[in-house]
Amino acid sequence: MLALLLLAAGCGGHSSQSAKRKAITQYIERVDAVEQELRYPLLKIEKTYRDFSAHPGTMKKAAPQFATAEATLHTLQTRLGLIDPPPDARRLRTLLVALIGAQVELAHELTTLVNFLPAFSAALTSLGPADAQLKKSLAAVAVPKPKPVKPAQLKAARAAFKRAVSAAAAGQAVALDTYLREIAKVQVRLRGLRPPPSMAPAYRTQLATLARVRATGTALVGALQKKQYARVAVLDRSFQKAATTSTSLAAQRAQIAAVKGYNARVKAVSELALRVDAERARLQKSLG
Repeated sequence: MLALLLLAAGCGGHSSQSAKRKAITQYIERVDAVEQELRYPLLKIEKTYRDFSAHPGTMKKAAPQFATAEATLHTLQTRLGLIDPPPDARRLRTLLVALIGAQVELAHELTTLVNFLPAFSAALTSLGPADAQLKKSLAAVAVPKPKPVKPAQLKAARAAFKRAVSAAAAGQAVALDTYLREIAKVQVRLRGLRPPPSMAPAYRTQLATLARVRATGTALVGALQKKQYARVAVLDRSFQKAATTSTSLAAQRAQIAAVKGYNARVKAVSELALRVDAERARLQKSLG
């Protein structure tokens, strides 16, 4: 990633009779001087990225290190941008600025990622217990089943069955409403997060899933409370289906596209680094 570490190797302080050669050499020496001053933090950046690639689970530990790395790259970007190149080194300077700019953007994305993922996971932590509690609460509701009775008992049996159905519907409504209140809290927590581009599809999918679950669940609670039993079966199917949004083909494609986009940005940085090396080699050749 950090092609600048090799940027000025071998381009040091050979004396030159040519003003053109001297100007180019001085420019590269100034670039090299900036890099040398930041060599230690740049090496730490390289180690941070390498360690994180090998052990991506250590996000909390990596977060402050990534923030420091991003700040260091910003400093390098600013200082390199302040060095005026001679005409023959303008292309090198343009490529350098583009390279460090791309590195800063990637560093920012990684900084955002290592801060986002733990917060994203924490925001969703209560969903598992809430799902389990909903199943437990619904299972505890006694749902009456019709059973044969004597004709003389039919009227009383119907009244009792109606009361039992009403009580079951009320119990189910309470269980669902409690669950939906937890969904609302999760939505609030999620809306306070800002995902990096690579996580944006997964983030949007999760929000969409929760919105659908809450909307269909709210409609189901309303039907239960209003004793609109004819609608309950249809709404219950919609409620169950709502949770499948996150596994839909469109969501999967969006996440794959995001990962490909990140990989393309990494590849672009590598290609820029190669172009910097090629331009440096061309300048070295022109210097003899």
